[in-house]
Amino acid sequence: MDRLQQLLNNLKIIQTTHAEDACIVLADTEKVIGYLPGQTIDLKIPIGASADNFKGTVTHKALITGKTQREERGSESFGIAYISTDTPIIENDEVIGVISTIVSNNKIDVLRKGAHKLTGISGEIVTVSEDVTKVTERIAVELKDLNADTTLLRNEIKKIEEILVLLKKTSVRSRILGLNASIEAVRSGEHGKGFAVVAKEIEKMAENNRETVEGVEPQLKGMVANLEKIITTIQQIAFDSHEQSVKMEEFHQSFEQIVSTASELSQQANQI
Repeated sequence: MDRLQQLLNNLKIIQTTHAEDACIVLADTEKVIGYLPGQTIDLKIPIGASADNFKGTVTHKALITGKTQREERGSESFGIAYISTDTPIIENDEVIGVISTIVSNNKIDVLRKGAHKLTGISGEIVTVSEDVTKVTERIAVELKDLNADTTLLRNEIKKIEEILVLLKKTSVRSRILGLNASIEAVRSGEHGKGFAVVAKEIEKMAENNRETVEGVEPQLKGMVANLEKIITTIQQIAFDSHEQSVKMEEFHQSFEQIVSTASELSQQANQI
């Protein structure tokens, strides 16, 4: 019994040894002598089909070169991705035929496409996370500058408050001075009339200062209170922004690992 006959007799066993769905074609140098379709792959090759039909294929190349050939095809030909492995059958140093095994490559094809898509999506997310991180860091810097400016403004307002305190003290002293001047003007009689006018002006100035201070002081205190709230809010936002920046960096690093894994998965799928 020659090797071709042995293979033909055991074609079904050969088919069941493949983990994936497989279609088996056995041919001598002239025609197809055996064919077993797979569950999903059926090339519909009739027994007795001429070997000339295989010209230009890896099957024909295996017959000509006497070396095993392998080819991967997408789903465009038969509606399913597959890998064809064509092994020449040699007897007495002569190629007497070829056995072709067409195995479904659907799982690997899906894996490859999924890995490629995941790589693309992951890359886009990494880009977005980088942009968000940069924006967050910029906001944190701007908030820090704003906090410094607001603190400076608060200090300036406090200086104004100190000036108002001095004005208030001056107003009190001016009133006392005006009162004393009025008393002295009365004591001076006719000669103190001009001095009395000055005393009135001093009292009037003291009263104006008092009214001004009492009018501005509550507003300044309100401004300081509001500024304190603003400063506290800015500091909290700055802290939150920093925390967000740290988390975005961690997120970015995690996605870089996903991108690396997806890329490696895609490479392995292509190698398979």
